[in-house]
Amino acid sequence: MTVIDSTKTSVRKQIPTPEPGLTVDDFLERARGLRDRLREEQADTERRTRCSQEMHEEFIRLGFYRMLQPAALGGYELSIQDFLRVIVEVGRGCPSTAWCLCLGSAHVVNLAGLFDADVQAEVMGADGHFIAPSRVVPSVTATPVDGGWELNGLWDYCSGVPYSTHVFNAVMIMPTDGGRPHPGLALVPRDKYEIVDDWGTLIGLKGSGSNSVMVDHCVVDHGYVLDIDINAIRPDQTYGLELYGNPMYIGPIQPFFFAELLAVALGMTKAMFDEFAATMPVKKTMWPPMAVRAEDSFYRQWYGEATTLIDQAEACLLSVTAAYAQLCDESAATGRPITIAENQRLVSLAIQAGKVLTEAMDLMARVTGSSAMKDGTRTQRYWRDFTMYRSHVAQTIREATASGYAVAALAEANA
Repeated sequence: MTVIDSTKTSVRKQIPTPEPGLTVDDFLERARGLRDRLREEQADTERRTRCSQEMHEEFIRLGFYRMLQPAALGGYELSIQDFLRVIVEVGRGCPSTAWCLCLGSAHVVNLAGLFDADVQAEVMGADGHFIAPSRVVPSVTATPVDGGWELNGLWDYCSGVPYSTHVFNAVMIMPTDGGRPHPGLALVPRDKYEIVDDWGTLIGLKGSGSNSVMVDHCVVDHGYVLDIDINAIRPDQTYGLELYGNPMYIGPIQPFFFAELLAVALGMTKAMFDEFAATMPVKKTMWPPMAVRAEDSFYRQWYGEATTLIDQAEACLLSVTAAYAQLCDESAATGRPITIAENQRLVSLAIQAGKVLTEAMDLMARVTGSSAMKDGTRTQRYWRDFTMYRSHVAQTIREATASGYAVAALAEANA
């Protein structure tokens, strides 16, 4: 089991931040400024299975990949809540692009928290550019060898990988002393893995860059594999607080992960609402007196219901991220690990918010009219994209997560 090395808890380098002083308001303004361009490029993004090279370079220029990065490593160190507010706005422009951006840029939190200062300095290089998707299914083996670890296998669904500098994925550690295989984490540099051309055939999120990654007899240094379970990280296994003084870098991964996906789903639901709202003053009802939808009592009700459902889900996202930050602060101050029940409660809330968004999407898809679902329309694309979210583990384990929370909470209450 990995525990922190006290000799590697000081920052080895200071990387300049490209535009010092940027705030979340600056990033929100930049994301909104890209909305029209993102929408214009949606079809091409789907065909390409990733955002364009030009859009990727724009994200670099605007600092989007550095939003969560420690300031000492050239980042802006926004809160998780502020980061996800920006992702919502990007998702309102293009859900596929937001999915790729979010799941490629968010895992710098895990790099900053879990790896020692030497590894972080090596990974960040001279400019601090870091993009790494994360796959939590340990479908690749990690075997100890001279000089490090040998990795073999394939990770599927590595969302955010097309423009990646690394991957940060779960592995199955294969002990050479006869011990049982068990989960671990591997950080793999770009020159050591192959991106498989296998994305774009599912119903939605075709442009999210969720390709598979292959490693074949890939050897990484000792410090790049952690004997740690990504689903059960303790504060004493993290470097982030010692290195950067920010409790954000010591938290468990699950609540943040589910909030990431919720943020993208919220963005795409808002995008769907934009299309629905645009029909209100121009499209007429099918029944007499043939008024425009904005003057029809039923459409007014549906408009209001959709608005309220979206607002409800957004309030849940803000609540989850605020509560998560508070738990991290308390854990940093007291040394008490965040409990399984606390963890699962936030995950359950994020999942329930997704259920609310599903209700909003179902409502708008039902009443917007079949003509809005033609091939090539944004409404159809958003519906297809949301179908991917509602069939993702972020939604399908709703009952299991709620039950898991109950088991943990009752056990903790009676301990």
